Amino acid sequence: MTIPQPSGDDPNARHYVVQCRDRADSAALRTATLAAHRAYVDTWESSITLSGPLITEGGEVRIGQFYVLHIESRSAAEEFIANDPFTKAGLFTSVEVTRIQLRFLGGRRSG
Repeated sequence: MTIPQPSGDDPNARHYVVQCRDRADSAALRTATLAAHRAYVDTWESSITLSGPLITEGGEVRIGQFYVLHIESRSAAEEFIANDPFTKAGLFTSVEVTRIQLRFLGGRRSG
């Protein structure tokens, strides 16, 4: 199934935060699926406002994944993360999808 992706001008698009937490001792699984994950995420670049791995305070260990998506609905955000190779490989212990009202974006008040 293809998930509809809004353009940057879509007035119906909303922003959702997707926060995922890795399983303990998942470094090998993350490494094994990283290329597929990056290829998948790259196909969504027009819908991703911000993303990156969550890391420990020292920055040496990845402990999860974080996205801010500009997408048409919560169900589209849930489908996006369900199809991520990290999710399909069982990397995450938890995934939380929450709508957000952006107030600052790019150093400027947005709403």
